[in-house]
Amino acid sequence: MTAALDAEEALRLGAAALARVLDLDASLLRADTPLADLGADSVARVCFADAVEELARTQRGVVITIPDDRLRAAATLGDLVAPLTQGGAR
Repeated sequence: MTAALDAEEALRLGAAALARVLDLDASLLRADTPLADLGADSVARVCFADAVEELARTQRGVVITIPDDRLRAAATLGDLVAPLTQGGAR
């Protein structure tokens, strides 16, 4: 299956991936959670992209690619997962 995720599923996968990378509780993460408050630096964002792409592939059968410019520009978890719902799936 190759398709973009719905917003709820994208946020769930994104929270799981970010929690894995930063060793946090995913249930505490919301779309408006500021990445700076979590200490998500550029390395963490690249690791997030790898983790969320893996989760999307293994849990949903969806191939996702998050563009580097979107990773750099993201200020919140919602910003990070937006490409998953906006044609970021290929």
